[in-house]
Amino acid sequence: MSLRLERWLALAFFGLTVLFVGIVSVVFYAQLREAVLDRTQNQLLSINILKKQRIEQYLGTRREQTADSAVVRDLEEIATERTGMGATGESYLVDRQGRMITVSRFFPDTLPGSISVATEGFRRATAGQEGVGIYPDYRGVPVIGAYQKVEWPDNPWVLLTEIDLAEAMQPIVTLRNRFLWLSLVLLIVSGVVSVWLAKQLSRSIRALQRDITTLARGELPSPQSPVSRIEEIQNILASLRELIRALGQTARFARHIGEGKFDATYAPLSPQDELGRSLLTMRDQLLQLNAQKDQLERENKKLLVNTQEAERERIARDIHDGIGPLLTTAKLKVSSLTLPSLAKEDIIQLLNSIITEIRRISGNLMPAVLSDFGPGEALNKLVREMARDTKITFRYVNDLLPESRLDKEVGIALYRIAQEAINNTLKHAEATEIVMSLTEFDDQVVFYYQDNGKGLSDNEENLLGKGLRNIRERIRILGGTLRIHSDPGIVIEAEIPIT
Repeated sequence: MSLRLERWLALAFFGLTVLFVGIVSVVFYAQLREAVLDRTQNQLLSINILKKQRIEQYLGTRREQTADSAVVRDLEEIATERTGMGATGESYLVDRQGRMITVSRFFPDTLPGSISVATEGFRRATAGQEGVGIYPDYRGVPVIGAYQKVEWPDNPWVLLTEIDLAEAMQPIVTLRNRFLWLSLVLLIVSGVVSVWLAKQLSRSIRALQRDITTLARGELPSPQSPVSRIEEIQNILASLRELIRALGQTARFARHIGEGKFDATYAPLSPQDELGRSLLTMRDQLLQLNAQKDQLERENKKLLVNTQEAERERIARDIHDGIGPLLTTAKLKVSSLTLPSLAKEDIIQLLNSIITEIRRISGNLMPAVLSDFGPGEALNKLVREMARDTKITFRYVNDLLPESRLDKEVGIALYRIAQEAINNTLKHAEATEIVMSLTEFDDQVVFYYQDNGKGLSDNEENLLGKGLRNIRERIRILGGTLRIHSDPGIVIEAEIPIT
């Protein structure tokens, strides 16, 4: 068999590679685009539903009033909350005549009533439909939008939540372009290699066969003279496939074990594969030891945290129930003593200060409102106290469900996160405003915190200190996640699953 046939085989392989890469690229891009689009639509619909609930809750308290400027301002504060909506996301209200009620993100200096909204989302919502779609917005820009009707006596409104389609699809477009360039480079390299291989197929066939077979046995090969035959090519490919399969499978499995990926699968090459069976035995033993270690570590840390919080609660209760009444009794006895009025007033004032400090210490150890009413109200009380004692402006939103399913451990963890974050802002951030929210979903609770301070330094852990590292451990013990970054002030996002 001549070299020409071998070249055609190499070129045929290259053509199949091109076809395969093309099909995979198209299918991958289409599926990824659909997945991102579905995720964005679901996120927008969730935000729209949540804002509608808040708006209708607010309007429910004003059924007998008109939509005056105060109402519009309050509605704008709810609608213009853009957490998780990107650079072009916005929510706004439209009346049934198609005039915007709340301010536009893109035209902040234009009166809302002068902006006409006649989009597909508005028409569908006006017709009583609700959902998500892709359509041009009031600017004529394609957007992904969620739409719902908001009931208001004799004057139904429409709530629209939208984000530019270009922004939502930008990561996919960038990934597609990079994938195309990479595919082009790979195809060019594949073509060059295929041509080079076609020229080399007539060389060293028998020598390569013996060399590869020798390598499969673990021996060093010796040089041989080249000969080109199809039969030898088939033998080389068979030997090469066996070698690659044997060494590749074993090496990958060993590497996975070294990286701690113990869920990797591996099948011994044969009943006599001692190396494979040894790797499986080692994997199983390491997996068992790691599971025992992780379980023990989590249980120990959980026990330590629970013990610490129980001790805090006990100390707070002892202070409140023991020292507090004694000081109050002392205050009453001093009031009944015959002393100079100035001295009596000084002593009473001192006792009042001590009582206040005792209450503050007891509240910091374990606020009674946390045990009685949960983390939402406890954080609300904390915010009021901090706003009173500092010059920082606080904005706090409590979105816990009326029938909250948070257990005591989760509530304490959320309260400690808020405490540590506020203390960190007061000590380091030089901030003037703090935004904080607590949101409960069906499967998790989300805590969000942001200040407008100077943010984090490169050495995050040293700056934040031991307290927040302990909070990070609390979240890990509860199976949650904690993200801390600068934007430009400090941003803290904690997610804890609800079991």
